[in-house]
Amino acid sequence: MARPIPLRRLATGLVRRVLVGPGQRWRFEAPPPGWAPPRLERTSLYLHVPFCRHACPYCPYTKIRYDDALVGGFTDAALAEVEWWARAAGGCDITSVYVGGGTPTLALDSVAAVVDRIRSRFRLTGDVAIETNPADVDAATVARLRDMGVALVSLGVQSFHAAHLEAIGRTYPPATAEDALGRLASAGFASVNADLMFALPGQSVDEIVDDLDRAAGLGANQVTTYPLFTFPYTPVGRYLRLTDVKLPNLRVRRTQYRAICRWSDRRGFDRVSVWGFKKGSAPRYSSVTRAGYIGIGPGAGSHLPGGFAFNSFDYPTWSKAARGGGPAVALWMPFSPELAAWWWLYWRLYDTRIPLDQLTDTLGRDASWIRSWLRLGELAGLASQRNGTMTLTDAGAFWLHLAQNYFALDYVNTLWTAARRQPWPAAVSL
Repeated sequence: MARPIPLRRLATGLVRRVLVGPGQRWRFEAPPPGWAPPRLERTSLYLHVPFCRHACPYCPYTKIRYDDALVGGFTDAALAEVEWWARAAGGCDITSVYVGGGTPTLALDSVAAVVDRIRSRFRLTGDVAIETNPADVDAATVARLRDMGVALVSLGVQSFHAAHLEAIGRTYPPATAEDALGRLASAGFASVNADLMFALPGQSVDEIVDDLDRAAGLGANQVTTYPLFTFPYTPVGRYLRLTDVKLPNLRVRRTQYRAICRWSDRRGFDRVSVWGFKKGSAPRYSSVTRAGYIGIGPGAGSHLPGGFAFNSFDYPTWSKAARGGGPAVALWMPFSPELAAWWWLYWRLYDTRIPLDQLTDTLGRDASWIRSWLRLGELAGLASQRNGTMTLTDAGAFWLHLAQNYFALDYVNTLWTAARRQPWPAAVSL
């Protein structure tokens, strides 16, 4: 017997048909034989390093337990994939390199080799940004990052409270996170971001504000605050189904988000995304808001003109395909022009700032309709307009965060669940 379609799926299916039209197929499929990306003039690049010492139960990304014996093979595969993209897409301008994981700093020699190859095969015109974990930051790590030319660093603090670190599978004491953040903040990087979590089971507003105060006091010039995402296929998703532990309800989450916004106003941090708050003139640290990017590594995505591609999520499968000299792309979904335009608007909403003068050029005939909805949002107190930019208020940013949780992440969950089950899925319908 077929399972009933969830109400949210029916609702989003109707909305996307109205917005994008019936011509867009919401379906990832295996790329056709001989598939190649278009030639590019400029883009960004994402390098996914899957190694972790410990698997955090809330993390949905492709990861494997760190083993020094695996690093050489990963390096060879990543270098080969860089070569394939350089041949296929051309030696274009790379406006930024973002290195994520996993914990990339576990394999810094490998990362350095891949970044050097990117510099030799492309024209690197922007900054290199990298993620790291408190337990893996020492003086040698900081020096190596500086030598590599890394400009922007993000530290996955999550919390400075021992009970919450334990609950999310972090095995180090809060002092380790404090030491790591202090080292990075004093090392002269252009931007140091601290990732902090809220909406953890049992977490109080006072604890969240204390985490923010500690991060700022230790020198972070940006904080990214995000709730616990419970993808069903992650260990934390399975754990919550088997226990009586419950995430905070909507009222509590809203109260906590308001407290974060009040803190940012009081401490002089400006909102730069739904989750992120930045102080001063430091460049913004962001892992997602790129106009386009090439993805290197297992499970890495590539946002290209005309569509979106995903590498195989299975590490051995990705490695074999990359080292074989061909693409490691397992799934591809073409974008209609309408979807590309709405994709642009989605990320401007994520930025919490919409440049109104770009609406007509990007959305065409839909621009006037969007302007009407933005005006309604302004009347409802969800946005305000100034100097040609529509900016989300605290309330607008919260409700956008909620919509992202219930709708956008549902699509991510569908895609990633299928991609984790099979190295080369035949198709995934969203």
